[in-house]
Amino acid sequence: MARRLIVNADGYGFTFGNNRGILECLPAGVVTSVSVNANFPAFAETGELQRRFPGVSIGVHLNLSVGRSVCEPGLIPDLVDGNGEFLGARFRRAALSGRIPHAQMVRELSAQVERFVALGIRLTHWDSHQNQHLYPPFFRAALETARKFGIPRMRTHDHYLFSARGSRAWAAALHLATHPRRAAVYWMSSRMMARARAQGMRMADRLITPGILDGCRKFHREFWLELFRRLPEGLSEVYCHPGYPDETLASHARYVQERLEELRILRDPELAAEARRYGVDLVSFREA
Repeated sequence: MARRLIVNADGYGFTFGNNRGILECLPAGVVTSVSVNANFPAFAETGELQRRFPGVSIGVHLNLSVGRSVCEPGLIPDLVDGNGEFLGARFRRAALSGRIPHAQMVRELSAQVERFVALGIRLTHWDSHQNQHLYPPFFRAALETARKFGIPRMRTHDHYLFSARGSRAWAAALHLATHPRRAAVYWMSSRMMARARAQGMRMADRLITPGILDGCRKFHREFWLELFRRLPEGLSEVYCHPGYPDETLASHARYVQERLEELRILRDPELAAEARRYGVDLVSFREA
């Protein structure tokens, strides 16, 4: 059975520095797919992404927590503050407590997708900023929006804990034993993926997730080489965040300087050659 891998770069459209970094990575051939934030000024460069790299799959990075809304604030009053900004860290509690009406979430998510429709971009998949869609109210609204616009695929959250410096079984057991809250999130997200599949969503077999305890991350070349060497059979996805840090990123994200390190690795064409040497097919979401 073939070993296929989708390498998806998150955060195009979030900042101009992210856009620049992702565009530099794509010619090297490791990054095969991109997810785009629609509610920041850098979204304006998405047409350039499609023109320059028509073979790359483009998805929507749905967002209800960071930056300004696409909708007029008066249409989604419970999703934004008085300045038309999303609620940030307050979003989770507001959503889980039922203070944000489902219709408002669908309205804003639909407005974000409609920005792609206006550019003539046919979206291949969806996921979300900071994986906030794993909160059930957001998840229900996102699924409804995906069905409404005919977006057929999504990021899986069936996690495959991968250790570049040890056995997977040992790393997974230790990671889950020392992070019980994360273990609960993984269990819940697996159930949500089953529900999404039942509603017709297509996705990869697994999401490659680095084992935190071994100290090897996506901004280490060792991670990628070991992943290519030991990738399981079937279709896997791993997401990444290459980019140039800038003021917008620093004001909205915690993962900042590491993006530059990812960029340096992922724009190297020798990395794609290593994937081929190990028999890994680098594919896009069109093959999911």
